[in-house]
Amino acid sequence: MSHWLTDPQQLLLGLQLGGVGVWRWRIGTEDLEWTQNLEDIHQMKAGYFDRTLSSFRRDLHAQDAESVWQAISRSIETGEPYAVVYRSVGGANNTQPIWIEAKGGVVRSDDGEDYLTGVCLDVSARIVSENELSRRLRQQEGIQQLSSYALGPVSFADVLQRTVETAAHVFDAPLTKVLQFVDSADELRLVAGVGWPSGLLGSATVAIDNDSQAGFTLISPSPVIVTDLTTETRFSGPPLLSDHGVRSGMSVVIRGSSERPFGVFGIHTREPRVFDGHDVDALISISNIVAQSARQNEAGQQQRLILREMAHRSGNLLQVILSIAAQTFRAQADPQIALQSFTGRLESISRANHLITRRGWGPTRLLSLIDEVLGAYTDRLKIDGRDIQLPADLAFDLGLVLYELATNSLKYGSLSTHTGTIDLSWRIDKSGGASSLAMEWRDGHKIAKQVRGTGFGSKLKRALVEQKWRGSISVTADDSYRFSCCIPLPEAAIISDEDTGAAGKSSTAPDPLNQTAS
Repeated sequence: MSHWLTDPQQLLLGLQLGGVGVWRWRIGTEDLEWTQNLEDIHQMKAGYFDRTLSSFRRDLHAQDAESVWQAISRSIETGEPYAVVYRSVGGANNTQPIWIEAKGGVVRSDDGEDYLTGVCLDVSARIVSENELSRRLRQQEGIQQLSSYALGPVSFADVLQRTVETAAHVFDAPLTKVLQFVDSADELRLVAGVGWPSGLLGSATVAIDNDSQAGFTLISPSPVIVTDLTTETRFSGPPLLSDHGVRSGMSVVIRGSSERPFGVFGIHTREPRVFDGHDVDALISISNIVAQSARQNEAGQQQRLILREMAHRSGNLLQVILSIAAQTFRAQADPQIALQSFTGRLESISRANHLITRRGWGPTRLLSLIDEVLGAYTDRLKIDGRDIQLPADLAFDLGLVLYELATNSLKYGSLSTHTGTIDLSWRIDKSGGASSLAMEWRDGHKIAKQVRGTGFGSKLKRALVEQKWRGSISVTADDSYRFSCCIPLPEAAIISDEDTGAAGKSSTAPDPLNQTAS
């Protein structure tokens, strides 16, 4: 046993079999010696190590070189042993880092020379395992903290900013972003992010076509993972990514409160990286926090809007009803007929109001409005038009217009017969950046002259369309009755759900029904 312990060859053989290499550097020179297996431990190409200190220094990863030499310098100055873990680039022969642990200290030889000597071994498996555990813990802690923060008394903008900061930390990603659908829903806007120039936040946009990663994400059933954007074949990198040197990343849809998503959440790196299932799960968890916070923010805005509209409309609606009552009873000598007309108009107001207030006096689908106001006659209507969303105030007034048209037809036109039909069509006209709703009601039955355009219903339609909404009305009745109107849409109005899938905003138009109906 003692012979084995004192035999250097036997000791070196044991170290090499255990994956440990031995080295010796003569301090202050280029002379560096090491056992043959160290070249394999560092996964160097054959002949890369030329027994010089320079070849070793070339093998150090650029981010680790300074810490390695600081540890060596301290050991030389103090005489204390050192231990350090660093990455070897393996003679540029590897894509994945090789983690090496080195331990050593200063030893003086019999000839009086000082050497730094020690051992090296490959600890890549250990470091990868430790990093994986640390990464998972960092992700879990970040998600938990973000979730608690999002539930607190903070603004939605603060939640978005904390989200992108959390993602940058837990994924160690230099670029993170939240893209939100703009009102027209034809593109996504960068509303929060880390690593982007400040001038891009709130202004940079990304197309939603399938050629962009964001657009591809919107139609993907699962998160989209990009290992290397330069070789990606499913889509091209939009300028927002390519201009910032993005190579890898992940993106996922942020769900919205309706069928339309809120937007897209993404993280990006400038070097190729492989993302695993744990990364995907963490990304989904973070996007769900954003989605929940967005729903809460929308619900809060809707609640505030409801309260504001209730305060505004409770008194105004009473004035509208009183005005319609006064005009109806004044224009009709027969009390029974007047009561019937007033009751019908009141029911129309009630139905339209009920439909609109179900969503907090928010954007209303035109087809839903038609079904609510003209439900009894929908089988007699030939409808031609895309299902658009209109601001609440405009939808409310348009409901009254449609009711008056139906009442007129029920008394004197196609709806007064068993087989007559109505052609109802509409479109959106755009000109000079402005949009208008063009609607046409064509009654196949000829209406007598004496009932065309002289009653309160006609005055009410003109008051709403021309005076309140600054629109125009055209009525012709040669072979058939045709009512056409063109109403400018408020700038914040949504054009088409079918085209954009967007949600709209309430109109700010005045509500002077009580004064225009008189």
